[in-house]
Amino acid sequence: MDRRKELSERKRAILKAVVDVHIKLGEPVGSKFLTQNEQIALSSATIRNEMAELEEMGYLEQPHTSAGRVPSRAGYRLYVDSLMNRYPISMQETEELNALMRSKIDALDQLLEQAGKMVSLLTNYTSLTMKAGGIQACVRRFDAVWIDLRSFILVLTLDADEVRSKTIRVHQDVTRQVLEKLMTVLNETIAGIPMEQVNLPRMVEMEAAMGDDAFVISPVIKYVYEMIGMTEHSELHFEGVNKLLQHPEYTDISRMREMFDVFEKKQEIMNVMTNAKSEGVNVIIGGETTVRTMENSTLIFKNLVENGRVVGAIGVIGPCRMDYSKVVTLIECMTDRLSEMLTGETPTENMLPGHFGPPSEQENGS
Repeated sequence: MDRRKELSERKRAILKAVVDVHIKLGEPVGSKFLTQNEQIALSSATIRNEMAELEEMGYLEQPHTSAGRVPSRAGYRLYVDSLMNRYPISMQETEELNALMRSKIDALDQLLEQAGKMVSLLTNYTSLTMKAGGIQACVRRFDAVWIDLRSFILVLTLDADEVRSKTIRVHQDVTRQVLEKLMTVLNETIAGIPMEQVNLPRMVEMEAAMGDDAFVISPVIKYVYEMIGMTEHSELHFEGVNKLLQHPEYTDISRMREMFDVFEKKQEIMNVMTNAKSEGVNVIIGGETTVRTMENSTLIFKNLVENGRVVGAIGVIGPCRMDYSKVVTLIECMTDRLSEMLTGETPTENMLPGHFGPPSEQENGS
């Protein structure tokens, strides 16, 4: 059962207030402090009881017996998913972002470098930018072996007569006839062309050719990219690494070593980013990633898309006690506008403060 449904509006308000205050001050939050919050309007004893129950449910933690409480990873996750308000972009931040959009930079790597510097400057966290590797490999021929209605073996013959295969499982029925039709569409549409040219228009063309069975195109192309090494030549760049020292979570030397270990093992971070399922802003908190050294940190990023293909990503890495609303809003705003630039659309000028970011509680109707 979804534990979020167990939370009353009062508990949600108290949890939100605790996270907001802890993010701002960096200290455990006590019940007496929350009595000053006009949105709660409860006695100290009532707030204390609610906080104790939130701790039992796993949303809060008490670092010391006599201290207040801090959010747990589950508390941060619920906050990000449904409690945090929209961040109002200031006029200064708007102008900074618009200046980047007006830049005459054409090279993607230079554009990402400038975007990374700006994200680090505006958020005061370490930023990271990833440029996806170019895929020059061509699949000369597509073949498949039908196993059952939910699985088949996809066989790729590459340019140098190299053969690669993978068992693919799908969530809808694929008959032998559908699989034969799929191979015909793949061989007639994209066989012999560089995979980097398999863009959205070609995907739409293949889906149209498949008709009612178009659902199979997207997962198959995803597996094709994986099989020929989509991230083999990707590049990851960090900006503002020294900003970590400004956050108390990294004053401990062992924590700092963990983070530098992350910076050295770039491939692990790239794997996390390239395997992200969300098309929006991805927020990965602590142990939600397989990267062991990120257990006490948060990674927020969004992919940069050009003509339906992921060409890079922009993100931020920092402590779990992060200003999630601000970071999510700025990254969403920047990547959306850069994607418009790359696809030749006119970027939105004179962006209004508060126009971007997750909806507020009021807009959600909560």
